[in-house]
Amino acid sequence: MIMLSKRERETLREISKWSRFYAHWQPKTRAKLERMNLVDNVEPNGKTENYQLPDKGRQLLQQLIEAGAYA
Repeated sequence: MIMLSKRERETLREISKWSRFYAHWQPKTRAKLERMNLVDNVEPNGKTENYQLPDKGRQLLQQLIEAGAYA
């Protein structure tokens, strides 16, 4: 499993809760997650950015939940 800081875990969970997660919300942490391929911009070029979890991010979030990281 990928080791994430508490802030990164919380941001990953927060992104999963929103249908639109903009680039200016927690930009540094979101950018780190994007570099790890745990978050992707799902909007086409020229549109307002919307970051969501790809399959890899969803799987990691599920593993973290099962491991009790959010308890």
